Amino acid sequence: MNRFLGVKLDIQLSEDCLILHGSRNESVGSVLRGSVVLHIKKEVCVSFMTLKLKGKTEILWPKTFAGNVLTSYERQNLVLYHWNLLPIEEGPFTLAPGEHRYSFEFIFNGFLPETIRIKNGLVKYKLVAVMGRNTLRPNLVSEKELVVRRFAQPSLLDINQTYPIVDTWENMLDYTIFISHRMIALSDSLSVFLTFLPKGPEIKVKHITFFLLEFLTLRRTKSNKRQVNTRWFSLRSRIEEPRTSYNRSYSVSFPREHEEKVHFDCNTELIEITHKLQVRVTFSAGKSVNAIVVKVPIHIMPESFEMMGESPPCYEQLPVMNLPSISPPPYH
Repeated sequence: MNRFLGVKLDIQLSEDCLILHGSRNESVGSVLRGSVVLHIKKEVCVSFMTLKLKGKTEILWPKTFAGNVLTSYERQNLVLYHWNLLPIEEGPFTLAPGEHRYSFEFIFNGFLPETIRIKNGLVKYKLVAVMGRNTLRPNLVSEKELVVRRFAQPSLLDINQTYPIVDTWENMLDYTIFISHRMIALSDSLSVFLTFLPKGPEIKVKHITFFLLEFLTLRRTKSNKRQVNTRWFSLRSRIEEPRTSYNRSYSVSFPREHEEKVHFDCNTELIEITHKLQVRVTFSAGKSVNAIVVKVPIHIMPESFEMMGESPPCYEQLPVMNLPSISPPPYH
């Protein structure tokens, strides 16, 4: 409860989303800024005012035993930081009517994972503000989720270089497939270039389909077990007139109905999400019908490079704080 008898407690952040630039091993972190705001209609006595930042990662591991589905959990605490917004030794305090604002800052470690929500797992951060009163009245509590996003910082080579795949299918069809770039946001489009050279007049390309494959991996650190779930999203399907040769580029985009279902790429101790673009080429050779399937790794980002901009985040000198130490994960 964040409101009681003319007193309202809020948490306001300077940015709706905290951005981390670079991978977990590259990022220098970011600065979380905000204020705890107390709105008072009449004079009130306050014993204490605190704020906590909490972060956790959690996975659910369902398994079947004797015909019953049992669910086990694995949780890790990522961060826990505490602010005393009022000096404890000087309380209690009498606050006059009006707005009272208490600013806070926190240097967010770049190694911390970004926010994730999947069916059987999550990475979540939240802020909890508490205004303490005397023993006869309840404390006021206000909670706010902190959304953390991570943007990769690839080199220009990674962004612009094409990735050709050249091969021959059973001495019947030479083909070349390559994509314009491998890092893409859900609001972007991806150019796919295809060239086919049949080795006989009876070989004809019939149609081409595009799919996004999403791989959700859950890890159990104690047992070193993993569970991988694959999801498929249809991106585009274009049927062409049968022809003996084919040379064309496609602009592949994500349908709007998929934007809220597809997750961003991430790699944490318990949860990993990766993607591949699948190109399926169906062609006929006489009376038989065959298909070539090519899968290319791509990286799904929260925002496009145009939205992110090329300027690095600005950092200001902050007072030294005792922050929780975070060790890199073990790799097996």
